[in-house]
Amino acid sequence: MTDDEALARAAGLGDAWRDRGAEIAEAVAHAKRLATAFPRPADERAEPMPAFAVTPRQAPR
Repeated sequence: MTDDEALARAAGLGDAWRDRGAEIAEAVAHAKRLATAFPRPADERAEPMPAFAVTPRQAPR
């Protein structure tokens, strides 16, 4: 089983898509391009900056 066949099976493309290998290959290539299109942080544990910051509550007086 090739990578493309495994990805097609994982996506739920079964017997109905058996003779549509070119379309599946195009979809797999597109998915691979999308996976590499977005930049990854240098540190995989890094999180994006939040849209807002919540300051801690002060202790009651």
